[in-house]
Amino acid sequence: MASSEPEELTDCRNRLKDIQIQDVQRGAFIEEIIGKLENVQAQLVDVSEGREKDVAILRSDLENERESRLRWQDKARVLGERISSMEKSRFVLVLIDADADMYMFDQRYLSRGLAGGQDAADDLTAIVREYCLSLGFPVHQAENIPIVVKAYANLFGLGKACAEKQLTNSVYDVIQFWIGFSRRHPLFDFVNVGSGKEEADNKIREVLGWHLSNLQCEHVLLACCGDSGYLPVLRQHAAKQAYLERLTLLSVGSARPKMCDLGFPTTFAFEPLFNQVSGTRKVAPSNAARARKLSSPTIIAPPDIKAGPLVQFEVENSKRLGPILRNVAGKRIDQLLSVNLENLERLRKKNLCSWHYLRSDCVNKSCRKGHGYPKPISTEDFEALWVIARVGKCHKVRKTGDCEDRLCFYSHGMD
Repeated sequence: MASSEPEELTDCRNRLKDIQIQDVQRGAFIEEIIGKLENVQAQLVDVSEGREKDVAILRSDLENERESRLRWQDKARVLGERISSMEKSRFVLVLIDADADMYMFDQRYLSRGLAGGQDAADDLTAIVREYCLSLGFPVHQAENIPIVVKAYANLFGLGKACAEKQLTNSVYDVIQFWIGFSRRHPLFDFVNVGSGKEEADNKIREVLGWHLSNLQCEHVLLACCGDSGYLPVLRQHAAKQAYLERLTLLSVGSARPKMCDLGFPTTFAFEPLFNQVSGTRKVAPSNAARARKLSSPTIIAPPDIKAGPLVQFEVENSKRLGPILRNVAGKRIDQLLSVNLENLERLRKKNLCSWHYLRSDCVNKSCRKGHGYPKPISTEDFEALWVIARVGKCHKVRKTGDCEDRLCFYSHGMD
């Protein structure tokens, strides 16, 4: 019979088995941890490689964006320079059909040859400049904007016609006139189109269309009102609202009604420059044309005064006189004005011409009021002078009981 193992030894053997089991479990656990770490490391490597690719792509995109930004900055700079250059290159264009009798310059210019051409160029510049100022906002920096003038004619035919009409002594005077006219200002040109039917007309029609589509051309003044050959092309331009606002017809003497009906602003301000062969009768536009032209500059002669050689232009802030106000009974009433009494007395002492400073240039040669005060006057002076003018009752109200003149500055009654 085997002897029994001491209890202590049995306990040690049991404890050893437990330790061995724990070692096996520990080893399995360590292997499991190592396997997981290997998997995580492999995933980390994959992620790192993906991130490196993403970073490389982002760096490439960033570089492209940087290059693109530099290109756009360069384009913006160039565009800014071009816009600035375009702003500096704005101009007003005057086109003259010099073959037409009504746009033949006056004898006082033609008969003096070279000197007369220079004076005609100066006078034309002054009237164009003043007319552009009367337009207000549509022409930017009207006081300094360059003026381009192009006159077209058959030089020999024009010279012969002037000599036959005894406007000049010879064709040579007309040649010298246009030389002086063209030399006077760098942007003034006379184009000899030679003989041939509508040679000047064809040139003007094409040049007109080209410049109306050119945004650098602020405004076009067209001298062609006596020739119906321009009607078809002007009808096309009249269909575009932007062109209606940028083209003014220069009328001298009689104008064709159909041309007036197109709706373009029309001015007679340039009449003193030209030889008015056809007289000075003006053709009134139809009601439809007048309705389209309400927003355009209008030159209105004072009542009972015949326009003389002076040129009228509306005062810059004359629109302040409108609109017409009426009470509940339909009677015209006057606007309320706020005036400083000291300023009122100061202007009263100057005895200024109300028509000249509130409405348009005074053409009444017998007017004894003051016209030498600088124009335009300030808003405060305008209202003060308006109050002074209201001392007189509107003659239309006295005569007919009503006044429809939106620029009338006389008294109509206060209700």
